[in-house]
Amino acid sequence: MAKYDEKSTFQAHILGNIWQILDPLINIAIYWVVFGMILYGNRPMDGYSYIAWLLPGFITWQFMRAEVLGASKSMVSRVQMVSKMQFPVSTIPSMTLANQLINYWWMLGISVLIMLKYGVRPSASWLQFVYYFICMIAFLYAVGLITSTITVVVRDFHTLLNSVMQLMFWVSGTIFNMNANAVMENHPTIIKIIQMNPFYYVINGMRDAFLGTGWFYHDIKSMVIFWTITGILLILGSHIHLKFRSRFIDYI
Repeated sequence: MAKYDEKSTFQAHILGNIWQILDPLINIAIYWVVFGMILYGNRPMDGYSYIAWLLPGFITWQFMRAEVLGASKSMVSRVQMVSKMQFPVSTIPSMTLANQLINYWWMLGISVLIMLKYGVRPSASWLQFVYYFICMIAFLYAVGLITSTITVVVRDFHTLLNSVMQLMFWVSGTIFNMNANAVMENHPTIIKIIQMNPFYYVINGMRDAFLGTGWFYHDIKSMVIFWTITGILLILGSHIHLKFRSRFIDYI
């Protein structure tokens, strides 16, 4: 069903599914020019060019943002499927996750090729990708359970969530290197709060994995905070989902 959704999304477009790759590439090019060339003046980030530093975090953010927003409206957008047949509605948020994963693998492959061109070399640190990938999937599934249920009950929630994700983009270290920002260095409390953000943990972790700038077990505190937040979200999401599941059709 995820493959069917992927094909149906761009079936009316001339370029078809190419837009799934072309759109993020255009965004990457824009941020590379504006921030890498103009704002940072091609200064290296963590020993690498800005584009190599940007890619691991940006494609992770693109995937996480698309999944959070897609999962939040997954129940509402599939109302006919749920209302006309006996369908396990608890699997619907994971369908969106599977759909977005297809795009993520394509972008990851392209990003790895670009990073290799700009001096990034495979190393043992790349094995950390498996850990951070598990972190990302677990967190997104937990968030998907919550947002998909709340959107069914309160339709305005999806609009609010869209604004929240715009804020998350700027405070999750997607395009800014928080550790090399002179303004942020003067506000250590703000940095600590940002580092507690699960989006920041995954994005920064993916960069550490591909660029070899750190190991996940070096920051046990952030690891514990991330999995505590994810565990709480999973418990909360499961609770409210099971509570309202039998009445989804009535709300929709």
